[in-house]
Amino acid sequence: MAAKNIEGMIPPVVVPFDEKENIDREAFRVDVRYLYETGIDGISSGGSTGEGAILSDEELRTCLEIVLEENKRKIPVVAGVIRNSTREVVKAALNAKAIGVDALLVTPVFYYSATLEGNYEFFKEIGKKVGLPIIIYNVVPTNLISARALKKLSEIDEIIGIKQVDPVVLAEMVSVLEGRMKVYGACDELLYGSYVSGASGAISALVTVAPRLCVEQWRAFKSGDQTKAMELHRKLLPLVKCYSEKPFPGKVKELLNLQGRKVGKARRPTMEPTAEEKAYMKACLKNAGLI
Repeated sequence: MAAKNIEGMIPPVVVPFDEKENIDREAFRVDVRYLYETGIDGISSGGSTGEGAILSDEELRTCLEIVLEENKRKIPVVAGVIRNSTREVVKAALNAKAIGVDALLVTPVFYYSATLEGNYEFFKEIGKKVGLPIIIYNVVPTNLISARALKKLSEIDEIIGIKQVDPVVLAEMVSVLEGRMKVYGACDELLYGSYVSGASGAISALVTVAPRLCVEQWRAFKSGDQTKAMELHRKLLPLVKCYSEKPFPGKVKELLNLQGRKVGKARRPTMEPTAEEKAYMKACLKNAGLI
């Protein structure tokens, strides 16, 4: 599978909505084009930053179609699938496969927690029925995948990696897996540290907020320029503090809006950031040289 080589900076795109909370296709297309121009290594739509848990299958397909249409560089396109049963994941994933995505980013079920055996059967059946590479999105507090569990899940041929939020567990996973699959950083405060620990890149809201800086940092790290990578870490960290607390992903959208990337507000009931929060965001963006 060529998709096994997915690595580097992979932003999860946000979804602009109009005043009636329908997808603003043109605004979405404009921001997707912007992301492609920043040198990113892949792109994902349908994850938590993109409000994937509240997108219908039809809406997810619409977003993925636009992402694919604008993919002139032919970099990997990863479809986020956040659903609460094997059946619904397979349904959404088959729709994504039909239009040509390269891989899936799948959360474990989040309303009902599963056992290790249940998670194994969940991902095994998705892999068998869909036939696309799978990246596990390990973000569900009630159903977290441990390093021990991941070692078992790595036996499933279609699983090529995991998006890991906890940096300590990430380091443990890299060690346990011994190169059998990739681990992607998703602890935005410590992306640089995750690269040092062996992450194969990041699938992170920070890459969406500051794609050029994240690409620059990743390339500095890969080339061995750790001084530059650390300098960029200091610039990026205050941005993470802007959206690491609720309301997420409304704060991510506001950081984009302040940069002139018109993506609107999050779907309700997610609230808009306060005036005080917006002022802090603006100061952090100025500090990073983004406005």
